[in-house]
Amino acid sequence: MKTNWQTKKLGEVCEVVGGGTPKTGVPEYWSEEVSWVTPKDLGQLKSVEIFDSNKKISKKGLEKSSAKLLPKGSVVLSSRAPIGYVAITGVDMATNQGCRNFVCGEEVYNKFLYYFLSFNTALLNSLGGGSTFKEVSGSKLKEIEIPVPPLVEQKKIVKALEEKLDKVKEAIQLRQDTIANIEKILSAKLSEIYTEGKEKGWDVSELEPVCEKVADGTHDTPTYYAEGIPLITSKNLKPSGIDFENVKFISQEEHEQISKRSGVKRDDLLLAMIGTIGNVTMVSGDETFSIKNVGLIRPNQEKVLGKYIYYFLHNSRIFDLLELRGGTQKFISLGSIRKMEIYFPNLKTQEKIIKELDELRARVAELHALQDDQLADLKSLERAYLHEAFNGELA
Repeated sequence: MKTNWQTKKLGEVCEVVGGGTPKTGVPEYWSEEVSWVTPKDLGQLKSVEIFDSNKKISKKGLEKSSAKLLPKGSVVLSSRAPIGYVAITGVDMATNQGCRNFVCGEEVYNKFLYYFLSFNTALLNSLGGGSTFKEVSGSKLKEIEIPVPPLVEQKKIVKALEEKLDKVKEAIQLRQDTIANIEKILSAKLSEIYTEGKEKGWDVSELEPVCEKVADGTHDTPTYYAEGIPLITSKNLKPSGIDFENVKFISQEEHEQISKRSGVKRDDLLLAMIGTIGNVTMVSGDETFSIKNVGLIRPNQEKVLGKYIYYFLHNSRIFDLLELRGGTQKFISLGSIRKMEIYFPNLKTQEKIIKELDELRARVAELHALQDDQLADLKSLERAYLHEAFNGELA
């Protein structure tokens, strides 16, 4: 940090203002009059400034709650669930109690404070307390020390910083676009293979006749326990396999009951029936678990190889053609899965296709990993620029 920079507490250079929520049971407190920001709004934001919110309150609701109307240009910080989202108000607005807000005085430029808070997310989280969820209080925020160079220099620092960060953002977007295109490679190849197969007159069948079993897990909500048998749902089905880290547990008795209908074995295919519909995973281990809202497909290997069906189900166009049920949350029925049409050649050709797709998937994974590494490097570069900014190395 430059030696001529002053250091002051946030409470000395800003007014720290809390938020509040009008009584939800009073309709007249809720209208379209005043934007009312929550941490969720901040988490969805893609820019520095915020101009709107998902929910709004009335002027009367503002008066009858602890929420305060913040002037345009105030800095908003999510102080819980989670700590660390930051934005600058583009219009006058209020926030709920999940935010702490800074009305900058004459000594600090609001964008300088915005980037300072963005840079110090780890510090902010370290100050959080509470048993249910971490929250950083207004009193602790007031005590945080911030470098305060002259206002003109703050603006120069922000200008130099934003020029660098804009270039990083462009590079990040390019990497993200590349990743999106990489992920289309396998899907495009699958479509090519199956289109060609139709033209060659491959056999066609509904899924159930070429399988030993097509079933589904429980649709009921069982009793959960601190430990027991893992219950796998759609969210646990990953391209790399089954995620056992984020599961709930059921009793042995309930597991045995579910297994009568849908006991899972190695090399079975599991298909998400709700949420991430169509996401498919092949069981590679011998773990014991039950399934909920997940389709179970056990191929007849003398007709169609399991790995072939695994790749066939990755062709997203199949699921575009299926009729989904449900209102707000769509799902695919077991009947639709059983009647799904599958095109397949002889076993020797299936093996050849599987080998080709395995090799392609490996190359795709390498390309993905390379882009991921570059994204991580760019994120580190962002941190480096922020570090330079608040140590007087930019302006």
